[in-house]
Amino acid sequence: MSIQRGSWCGVFLAIGLFVTPAFAADDEESTPEVETATIATIEPDVIYGRADALAMTYDLLKPTAEPNGATVIFMVSGGWISRWFDPRMALAPEIRGISLVHDLLVDGYHVVLLRHGSSPRYKVPDAVDHVEEAIRHIRAAAPDRNLDPERIGAFGLSAGGHLTLHLATLGGREATRDLQRQRMESGFRGPRRSAPIAAAVAWFPPVDLVPFVGPNDRFPAMDFDPEEAERVSPLRHVDNHDAPVLLMHGSEDTVVMVESSEAMKAAYDAAGLEAEYHRFEGAGHMFRGRDAARSSRLAKAWFDRWLLDARSSKNDRGE
Repeated sequence: MSIQRGSWCGVFLAIGLFVTPAFAADDEESTPEVETATIATIEPDVIYGRADALAMTYDLLKPTAEPNGATVIFMVSGGWISRWFDPRMALAPEIRGISLVHDLLVDGYHVVLLRHGSSPRYKVPDAVDHVEEAIRHIRAAAPDRNLDPERIGAFGLSAGGHLTLHLATLGGREATRDLQRQRMESGFRGPRRSAPIAAAVAWFPPVDLVPFVGPNDRFPAMDFDPEEAERVSPLRHVDNHDAPVLLMHGSEDTVVMVESSEAMKAAYDAAGLEAEYHRFEGAGHMFRGRDAARSSRLAKAWFDRWLLDARSSKNDRGE
């Protein structure tokens, strides 16, 4: 895998990416006009934990369509910078070709807009810890929301994709002990050491941080104890407990090299796990136009397959 250190500035600084290529705005004028109630109601600023007395929050988007019981988490992160934006922005039918959140809500998914402690104050290991705490909260709250804790997916772009893959590869690690205890107490009878999510989608994700950790004045999220680097590198934790992943990467990406997704796909293949990889020829680090639309369709189909279709198949078999 090859990641270019110097070119990471493209993702770390681009406001247009820290939520997705689609969901980004810093001023009120750029907020799309959306009739919120037509597709979702919003429960904003749900507190899932605290760090240094600061509240860690997510927004819960509840579909007005008949809920299907599944939840998809959107990792609001680019360069491990996680900023607030008006959650109504995510409800627009399409922004820069991406329609994923809108399409999920229309089909009855709940959607979580998940934020973590942001760089420069918090480093990559902190962000990882925060999303682990968040998934525990989301799973614990699922029954009260009439949602299935075993049908949770996640997606993200770049750093958000990294955090998504962290959850996807968390199944065989010690960090899941609390999750497994939670599952047993709720009557879960599935694999004891499976990942806390059931499906993952990652656009152009960094997957191995070990070679890149160290002091970095421009990108302080990467300046953390090298002893932590392996723990926060999803590529180094692929095993048979992991969630199915969809990987998408542009062949001309000069920020996170395409070999990153290719290495993750190879690791999944070697472990006999479900993974799908799409290389977008000519695309860079930010998909646009047809590439954006196609990637959105692929992501929606992936979640349907693993959060809806897989459930239906099990029910048909009486499992």
